[in-house]
Amino acid sequence: SEMQRFKDALSRVPVVPVIKLYGKIAAPTSGYSRGVINYQSVKPLLAKAFKQRRLAALALRINSPGGWPAQCDLIRNEINRLSAEHGNIPVLAFIEDMAASGGYYLACSASEIYANRHSLIGSIGALAVHADLQTALQERASLALTLHRAGKRKAIFNNLEAASPESLKFTNYMLQGIHAGFIDVVKSSRGDRLKGAPESELFEGDIWLADKAQQLGLIDGVGDLEDVIAKKFGRSARLVDIGPRGWAKFASGAAGASDILQAAAAGGLWSSAAAGDLTAGDGSGFRGGPPLAA
Repeated sequence: SEMQRFKDALSRVPVVPVIKLYGKIAAPTSGYSRGVINYQSVKPLLAKAFKQRRLAALALRINSPGGWPAQCDLIRNEINRLSAEHGNIPVLAFIEDMAASGGYYLACSASEIYANRHSLIGSIGALAVHADLQTALQERASLALTLHRAGKRKAIFNNLEAASPESLKFTNYMLQGIHAGFIDVVKSSRGDRLKGAPESELFEGDIWLADKAQQLGLIDGVGDLEDVIAKKFGRSARLVDIGPRGWAKFASGAAGASDILQAAAAGGLWSSAAAGDLTAGDGSGFRGGPPLAA
């Protein structure tokens, strides 16, 4: 019958769930926060995506300037775990405005990465920002601060006193460890596709436009989600947006102009660092032309 033929045709239509990873990457707080990505909010979306019938692939739309490395790692591990449990379902990442620093870490969850020709990609490094507020408080607010410690390295990295040689040593230890972990993730994800540049160029925090990123092997091509999915799975492939429900919808969204300005003011062009925060990349360099927000 006509209905049976329709059902048979529908049963053969490949399904590609789409998850948006928009905004800064940070641990959840007690309140709702606009434009924040974290493991707690992404995990249920991934579970829903991998429960789709006729699942052909998972697509990730990424637009992120970076954030906390542990959240990046938790999300990446969950994506890899679910993909493996479902027969190594391919994961495709599609970079929009940027996948810098921790944003590129998230892109490395995918077996293939695509971008717009104007996307900003990379910033494979680590950053910590220290703001010495002691002098400012003394001079402007006439406040004299004294820190009392039980344990000589307690609160060694704080903004209420000048950085000491010991605190700088500790900071360097943290940053080197995070940077090494980031590099391992990129190498594991991209494998022998990495090419065209020595490690000293690939992993020093540079940001590239898509054409250069493709030459270096950091992405697989320039293209948008709809076209790539159609080429891989046919025009009949069904895209299913997987998003939060209820109040959570009002807490989600892409990083706005204020987010980017705050990131720039914190010390990295595309980092999301606040004073004392760590990010998985500092965006300290730019390749492929001047940034649009310079």
